[in-house]
Amino acid sequence: MNVVIIEDEELAAEDLVQTLVEVVPSIHILACLHSVEEALTYFQDAPHVDLIFSDIQLGDGISFEIFNSISLRIPIVFCTAYDAYLLPAFKTNGIDYIMKPISTQSIAATMEKYFNLQKALRKEVETPEISSSFYQDLLAQVHPKASAVLVHQQDRIIPVEVVDIALCYIELENVFIKTFKGKDFLVMKTLDELEKQLGGDFYRANRQHLLARQIVQHASYTLARKLVIDLHISYASKIYVSREKAKNFLRWLAHSKTSD
Repeated sequence: MNVVIIEDEELAAEDLVQTLVEVVPSIHILACLHSVEEALTYFQDAPHVDLIFSDIQLGDGISFEIFNSISLRIPIVFCTAYDAYLLPAFKTNGIDYIMKPISTQSIAATMEKYFNLQKALRKEVETPEISSSFYQDLLAQVHPKASAVLVHQQDRIIPVEVVDIALCYIELENVFIKTFKGKDFLVMKTLDELEKQLGGDFYRANRQHLLARQIVQHASYTLARKLVIDLHISYASKIYVSREKAKNFLRWLAHSKTSD
């Protein structure tokens, strides 16, 4: 796949190139562009580009100037040290928003997201057999997600295997992991970070709860058409999924690894 990087800091650009090649060895970096002006010139007559990684604040302006000036039908991943541009980023062709400093984990998650989006689009025009085999090959290039999450237990930091995690939840502004054995551990991550790290086998039921698929015993509608989730393990609070997210949750619940 062909990638273009827009980044005015040379070291940041080099680091991104190295990380991309580490995650997807077959990737081809077509160009590293360093300014709005250089990017505008390049994209006037650019070769085929599959994906753009772009900083937002460049030396001669904001990268949105590029995408507002030229009509590009290319997905964009924004890499920035600022969170203030999140909304305008997704009003362009933005598919992800990575906060600097970048990591192998964040790039791997972004590339998997990209390939999954491409897979969904291809299914509209290809037979399932062709689409499935093609994207299985692509996804095989992406490094697997972390197999464990680091948690805090008194003065120790220990790994908990992802397969042992049943539930992630917020309590008194702290984030905890509950295992299938019912043990609770403090995690020094946000629920958003865990959601991204743990991937598609976990579902963000609401602001406070992130569920493993295997923990769900069954779901039932309330009078307000919300879903209430019954779990295979003991948990003090009821977990609800909003009416707006109910259909999406049920689709996720019906998903199995054999259908990937």
